This record gives sequence, C-alpha cells and structure tokens, in this order.
Amino acid sequence: MDRHKFVGLDSLRGIAALMVVFQHFWEMNHISDDRLRPWFFYCAGHEAVILFFVMSGFVLSHQLRNFCWQEYPQFILKRIIRIYPPYYLAMIFSIAVLLLMSNFYRSSLSGLGLQDWFYIWSQTTFDSTLWRGLTTIIGHCGSSLNLSVWTLFYEVWISLLFPFVWYISCLQLKLPKLLLLLIFGVINYYLWSLGLLLQNDWSGIVYYLWFFIVGMLIYQNLAFCEKFSNIWWWIVALTLYFSNYLFFGKITSRLLHEIIVAAGSSLIIINVIKNNKIKVILANSVIRFYGRISYSLYLFHLPVLYAVSYLYAEKIGLIAVKLITLFAVTIIAQLNFYLIENRFCNWLKLRIGLR
Repeated sequence: MDRHKFVGLDSLRGIAALMVVFQHFWEMNHISDDRLRPWFFYCAGHEAVILFFVMSGFVLSHQLRNFCWQEYPQFILKRIIRIYPPYYLAMIFSIAVLLLMSNFYRSSLSGLGLQDWFYIWSQTTFDSTLWRGLTTIIGHCGSSLNLSVWTLFYEVWISLLFPFVWYISCLQLKLPKLLLLLIFGVINYYLWSLGLLLQNDWSGIVYYLWFFIVGMLIYQNLAFCEKFSNIWWWIVALTLYFSNYLFFGKITSRLLHEIIVAAGSSLIIINVIKNNKIKVILANSVIRFYGRISYSLYLFHLPVLYAVSYLYAEKIGLIAVKLITLFAVTIIAQLNFYLIENRFCNWLKLRIGLR
C-alpha cells in the first residue's frame, strides 16, 4: 500500500486548497453567495471540498488495490498517522492563538463589515464536549476552533468504511459496479426528498461516501476513462465544476449542484492523470509546492487569518490582512509539512513498523 504515483493529483490538491483559502477570504466580509460570478471562480472552495472527496476515493482505491483483510489495521494506522498529527498541531496552534487574542473583543473589528461566522472562533467554549470532539474527530464539536476541519470527520469515518466498500466492489458478482454508486445515490435522494440529507453527522457519512465511490470507480475503470482526456472534455470538466459560477448561482439545489460538481471533478481527475498537456501545467514548480503543503495550508489558514485580523485589521485594512495571511500561512504550512507531515509521520511509521 505505497504512496500513489499520480503526482498531478498533489498539484491539483494545492489548487483546491488555495480555492478554499480564497473562499474564506471572500466570505469574511462578503455574503457567501455573492461570489457566484464567473470572475470569482478562484473562490470555489465549496466545490474544492467535493473534488477532495472524489480524489480521496481515487487515491484510497490505489492504496487498496492489493488489499487483504490482514492489512486492515495497517491501513487504518496509516490513515491515522496521515490525518491526526498535523491536525493536532493545527488545533494546538489555534488554541494558543485564541488564548493570546483573548484581550481582543469583537468590538475591535467593528466597522469592517465582517460576517458573523468570523466571530465563532472567538466565542469557543472549552467544555468537555468540545475537548472530546477536538481530540478524536468523532464529531464536529471541535470545529469552532477551526471551521475547516469538519471535512476530517468524514475523512476519518469513511476511511474506516472504505475497505468494506472496496471489497464489495471487487467481488465477482454478475452486477455492474455502477450499481453500488446507484444504490447510494438512491439513498441520498430518498434522504433529500424527506428533508433529512445532511441533517446529522451520520447521514452526512452516507452522502459523502458517494463521492468517494465516484473516485473509486474512476480508478477501477481508468483505461476506459482515457477517452475523456482531451481538450474538449477538459472544457466540459471546467464548465461542470464551475457551473454555479457560470450561471450566477442559479443552481439552487445543493444535491443537484454537488452531483454536477462531482461529474466535473471526475473529468478533471481523468485529465490530470491522462492528459499530457494538463500534466505539463501542473508540473509548474509553484503549483507543485502548494500541492505538497496543501493539507497544512488547509489546516492552518483560518487560525492565521483570525490572528492577523485581530492584530492588524483596523490598522492596515482587510486587503493587507489577506495578503499577509497568505504569506504567513504558506511559511507555516511549509514548516508543518517538513517537520510533521514528512519527518515526524515517517519516523512514527518506522517506530510502529508500518511498511
């Protein structure tokens, strides 16, 4: 279960992580849906989350390609080591910054037009529920410290379930593999029709697992998918992915919108892997750099944004705050990648004896 060989996906993660950062830059002082214009496509952070989930399904499938059940504990340990150490450091950083900023009140940012969600961080209550969610990621209770980490809840739980899904998909049954995708699609549609879709964490697992399955099916049918790797399908991919921007937010159904984005994400992944022209673009050193630090960038950008805003927003303005945040979080993410994601996590794997 080695590291995946599809290096273009790492670069794609970097672009997606930057889109999440830019969406939060936008949303801190604008109404979220006001970004749904073609010229604000770089703020497509919500779409990037769907892309992350589809990519995770693809990469996990590659890791499980020779899977046997004796390797299940090893697979889970690798996922824990991949997710938790960088996450813990980011949350410790967020707590430390919050405590240092405790003398700065909401009034210190008054007059800047910041949205209400931006103050959730400073209103964090350190009770037992928060600590339990914070330390285990078994719920969203720790998310007020860092609103971005809600996705890790699904990464953790779906990682536990995914080998079972992979195993079922590999059984020699006389049923099309698309049936698995259809079953989860029907379940999600049923929940949506009842108004229960994403109403709790557990229905969310069923929902987001669907996107992982999309990535799995791409991996299992990669040779067939190669026919979709050309400039015309690339245009279709971007059109689907940015559809709500191109149509000025007219796609109001979340379910429909995210299905369309998943289709666009699938075509993007196929072209990143199979289209040589796209590979050349993603081989750019800057894009590859942000690809390497994408997870740390995702984890640290909000705590850094909070800190810089509370310290300097009134003095230098929000544009300068966002530029400083991007510069600072790039440095912090690079350090976290090198020291924690790379050196510490690899050392931990060796200590445990993971191959």
